[in-house]
Amino acid sequence: MAFNIQTRDRRLAIIGSEDSEITRSSLTRKSSPVLAFFRWIISELLVDGAFIDFLLSTPIEHSSQLCFALQAVSPKKVSVRFVSRFLSPDLAPHNSQIVAIYIDHGKMKASSPDTRASSAQNRYERIRTVGKGAFGSAVLYRRRDDSSLVIIKEINMYDLDSSQRQLALNEVSLLSRIEHPNIIAYYDSFEEEGLLMIEMEYADGGTLAQMLSRSEDLLLEDVVIEMMLQMLSAVGYLHENSVLHRDLKTANIFLTKDAFVKIGDFGISKIMGTDTLAQGAKTVVGTPYYISPEMCSGNTYNEKSDMWALGCILYEMCCLRKAFEGENLPALVNNIMACSYAPIKAPYSSELKVLVRELLQLDPQKRPSAGDALKMLRPSDMRRNKNALRSASTSTKTSSLYFLNTGSIALSPVPRLPSRISIRQVAVSESHTLMLTKDNLLYGWGLNLNGELGLGDTKPRGYPQLIEALKGRDIQSIACGNGFSVVRCDRGTILAFGKGKCLGIGKQVENVLKPTLIEQLLRDNIKEVVCGLEHVIAITEAGECYVWGDGSDGKLGTGNTGTVHSPTKIIIPTPKRVVYGRAGKDATILMTEDGQLIAMGNNRHNKLNLTQRQGFFAKERNENSELVLRPTLVKAFPERVVDLHVGSSHSGVILESGQVMLFGKNENGELGLGNTQPIAVRGLKPVKSLLQHACTQVICGDGFTLVRTTENELFFWGRKHDTGGSEELSQAITIEDLESSQKIRVVENRRNVGTKDKRCQNALEIFNDIIPLPSLILRLQEGSSDKGLRLSGMAAVGKKVLVVVDSTEGKRLPSALTQKTRSLSVTSLAEQSLVRTWLREELNQAEFIPIDSTKRKVRFSGTDEEDPKLSASDSALLKEIENLKIKINEQTTTVEGHQLQMTELQEKLLELQTRQSFLRKAEPPPAYDKRSVPYNRLFPENTSKTCAIL
Repeated sequence: MAFNIQTRDRRLAIIGSEDSEITRSSLTRKSSPVLAFFRWIISELLVDGAFIDFLLSTPIEHSSQLCFALQAVSPKKVSVRFVSRFLSPDLAPHNSQIVAIYIDHGKMKASSPDTRASSAQNRYERIRTVGKGAFGSAVLYRRRDDSSLVIIKEINMYDLDSSQRQLALNEVSLLSRIEHPNIIAYYDSFEEEGLLMIEMEYADGGTLAQMLSRSEDLLLEDVVIEMMLQMLSAVGYLHENSVLHRDLKTANIFLTKDAFVKIGDFGISKIMGTDTLAQGAKTVVGTPYYISPEMCSGNTYNEKSDMWALGCILYEMCCLRKAFEGENLPALVNNIMACSYAPIKAPYSSELKVLVRELLQLDPQKRPSAGDALKMLRPSDMRRNKNALRSASTSTKTSSLYFLNTGSIALSPVPRLPSRISIRQVAVSESHTLMLTKDNLLYGWGLNLNGELGLGDTKPRGYPQLIEALKGRDIQSIACGNGFSVVRCDRGTILAFGKGKCLGIGKQVENVLKPTLIEQLLRDNIKEVVCGLEHVIAITEAGECYVWGDGSDGKLGTGNTGTVHSPTKIIIPTPKRVVYGRAGKDATILMTEDGQLIAMGNNRHNKLNLTQRQGFFAKERNENSELVLRPTLVKAFPERVVDLHVGSSHSGVILESGQVMLFGKNENGELGLGNTQPIAVRGLKPVKSLLQHACTQVICGDGFTLVRTTENELFFWGRKHDTGGSEELSQAITIEDLESSQKIRVVENRRNVGTKDKRCQNALEIFNDIIPLPSLILRLQEGSSDKGLRLSGMAAVGKKVLVVVDSTEGKRLPSALTQKTRSLSVTSLAEQSLVRTWLREELNQAEFIPIDSTKRKVRFSGTDEEDPKLSASDSALLKEIENLKIKINEQTTTVEGHQLQMTELQEKLLELQTRQSFLRKAEPPPAYDKRSVPYNRLFPENTSKTCAIL
């Protein structure tokens, strides 16, 4: 049965009166004539399985709600379809078939105007269909406004019954709540012409199933472990948030070109409520090869069924075949119920094989959880390093303190530092520096314009001087801001000195030149003190927070931007205790005992990770939303946070696994992405270059980032110098710009250079000052057998960075150089300075193959000589490869043609590699020679053997 009852104002109504308008409320109100009309239509005129079609000349809103309301009118099973713009000459195929049932569309379209409205899809450029499922298809689109690639899952709601529609809506609901770096990100969803369109992140590396099908050789164990770690992290996140995936399989494990894992397809996932958590789920869903024995037997199941599926995936990655197979479905089910699978014969470690055995256990209770599997798979390097450092702490230890010049990347010692001291903590501000030793001696130096050194005067000090007024005090920790200092002593008492308005001792007070007790906090045991430039946060033993100082930007969390002159308690939006915090220029981040973050202050550039993506069709964001005036929970990270830092334009955290995550402005490449382009709000990922390192501390400076690792290494990336206010040099520079800039390094006449070349020149100038990827600038190495060195800490504000190096006598600390060897030759520092950072990273990871000097070097086409061993067929193949590269660079073909060229190029490169494989078998790589490592010139003495720089 069809209706064409649309009024001129686009409403649906049986007659023109307002009382008879067809809405969700009129279909659910008992006294409504609309409800009575459709109840009579469905009950008397229609049978089960019939269709109610509405032929619309213009689209209407909330069509899906009307569908559900009409189906609820009667117990009969009927389907409801809305045919939008049935007068349009270019109807969609499914709409055209429906219209043809009722009217002669050919006669009508000659006299009817084209009322097709502007489509939301005009905002995208359709590229290709990448997959099809039972309910719809996944289409790759390019966003026209920023040229980014996205996947839009198109689901035709009219062709689905009520249960199928519920599954589609369930996927939207789940995706909107999930955020994890190893899970396909959800961006937006909307409905158009009966199609539910779900916009999601695009994983450009295909699926794990495709990767395994193309693999002819077994995967390396490191590759298997790394990918499984990411899968376990994502599944653990789902289970912690009471979500069952229920369809984990290799086809739903997506990959990026960077080999980053993304779990997707949540169409049949289930949110575990109280009943599900207690009794388990019952509906049998999923792919037969990966369903668990309890699902096969019809018993209830829980999150351990997802762990069974992960066991099947891990087995498939190790053996390149499925764990359970059968000629038919009953045979497959029997093999699963009997847990009958062939043992892994590949050369993998016993730990990996044991994990497969544990995951594929018939008893669900015996299978490990995602967290337990992570512990089984990941070696406890961090714990071993911590134990080694703890055991070494009993030895005699002395400390050195250095300034790190972020412009020249050079270390210089702090002048006139007391000898034979052991540093416990360093605090730094723009005006002064404090240093606390293990002997409870506090030293200070700096401007001292407000008496912030606690020496009783306002004279500047250019070198560390002992603060006599605090001698003999049991000092627990120190903190300092611009022009003031705060000291936490035994029993949680607080002393402060310096700028009066920042000390929390009342209004209109003068500067305090000597340490003064903050009496208002005497009743509380203060366990932690955090200082920003002009504000303070005191954290009590009970996990409560008191704040005072400058409240601009809302960084105090009081709900306004006013100044607070006395310690004021703020409301924390969680029952968990606050134990730690960091404060920046205009923002504050607190951390609870379970590693959750609470943020307040200026969220410009999303540096507090509080902004949620609004979607392409949502209203513009309010400018005032950048100021977060009250403590706000930050969405949970995939793991517990163990360290954090708040910078002026970006912030960062370190997770329990040692991974680094950064968010905020990327104008100087400080996010470690390899470029200076801004990132999507919900595009948060760990810093890829540091995934193999266990990081312990992160520093977010002005335009740069520093990270310290357990291997006594220091990584730096971002800007080394200011741009000087040049508008041209502050624009976003891409990797393509940087690569193109190499072609115009020498241009004698810049007046004749085109716009594109000028941009490349700007990129080159910026690149000279920017390190876009994490680069190793410092590595400590052991001294003699009874001495060791350790990079024990850093403190920074703005561009001012201090580095603490401990020297231990009596025990030998583990060395990064003895634990890791690198099969590559190390060039001189002068040569390294000429190599681009991204290229140096690639070279550091590449295999070094020596060539005998007595043999002639292989010369490729285009050179003066050809190797006599190079056959004519090899020369022809090289020429074909060069021609293909030229065509690809010129971009003269369509997207499909470009893909074919790339595939052909990969095949020819593989063929060339196979032909030339004899070169790799000639000689083994040389042993690593420590003498070839140049010692770091950051330290003042040339004879120092303190550290090596790569």
